[in-house]
Amino acid sequence: MTDHRPRWEYYVLLREARLREFWTERLTTVTRSTLFVVGRGFDPRTTLGLQTILSIGGDGSRDVIGLNFLEGPMSASLRHEGLVTRNWADVESMSAGRGTVTVRDIEFWSAEGRRISSQSARDLFGSAEQLAPYTDVIVDISAMPRTVYFPLIARLLYLLDHNGEKSSRGNLHVLVAEDPGYDSSIHEEGVDEKAEFLASFGGGFDEEGVATPKVWLPMLGERKQTQFDRIQDRVKPDEVCAVLPSPSRDPRRADNLVLEYQKQLFDELHLDGRNFLYASEQNPFEVYRRLRSAVLRYGDVFKVLGGCRVAISPLSSKLMSLGALLTAYELKLLNYPVGIAHVDAQGYRLDDGVPNPELFGLWLTGDCDAV
Repeated sequence: MTDHRPRWEYYVLLREARLREFWTERLTTVTRSTLFVVGRGFDPRTTLGLQTILSIGGDGSRDVIGLNFLEGPMSASLRHEGLVTRNWADVESMSAGRGTVTVRDIEFWSAEGRRISSQSARDLFGSAEQLAPYTDVIVDISAMPRTVYFPLIARLLYLLDHNGEKSSRGNLHVLVAEDPGYDSSIHEEGVDEKAEFLASFGGGFDEEGVATPKVWLPMLGERKQTQFDRIQDRVKPDEVCAVLPSPSRDPRRADNLVLEYQKQLFDELHLDGRNFLYASEQNPFEVYRRLRSAVLRYGDVFKVLGGCRVAISPLSSKLMSLGALLTAYELKLLNYPVGIAHVDAQGYRLDDGVPNPELFGLWLTGDCDAV
């Protein structure tokens, strides 16, 4: 297992001006047809990525799929429906004449009252033929919850990875308007009573009769103590290694998080300095490398006991969370049990605030792999 070369050992991560330069060169030198997948959300950062792509121009269709989140009649997010409507009107206006604009529903609840958001997102695309008309698929996660963009991106990656030779694959890109400061103004309300594992990322934790040790890698973020406790109760880990953002925009952010989680980390889990992992707040590929190495290291340590099961919980920013997604996706294909344990919310409350985002872009598969 440890002999496998990391899938994203070499990577493409761009931001702001360099990201725009990349897309300008990509869209204006040859004809490209793009599919842009965006959340139909209230976040003011919803339209930033699409606006950037469409403003560049170039030949080829620019189709858009908006994901309509059906969170239920009691969702706190409904109070922001006016912001959702305004953002979507902007999407339709800027896309007019450039391609088709459609809306696809993401059901959050089954008729029996069971949460199915990750399954709905996973099943949005069922075959590679749906992607065949496009040279580039772009997923903007700025207005998507983790239960949507984790299984969605994983499914798109799988469809493209298993569709022909590297030189003929379609391309998958991810955009995110990152602003940890503004993220703190978005509050989860009605947190679920129990943690669950996201669709496609069970990690073997639901298998009966499995007695291998359980390792938990929580990626810490502000005001997530309740989620932390409920995931811990679900995983019941034998070993814990907390992941902290460092370096970060705020040099003291990692220290502040340790203080915020002091009770859980030290009084309850009795962690010491060897139980912390540090990764860059703004580089998901570095997060991926650190997490991947940690998972493989734990696998080697517990090999004599038949291996271990690992759960990762991205309670951090979306940009860091992508590192967890890449780790779980790659290791799953290598038959290594890595799960994504998560507690969902039943809605969101948005405080007043002015976002100051940086637009990041990741190129996950396609022409970049043709080496």
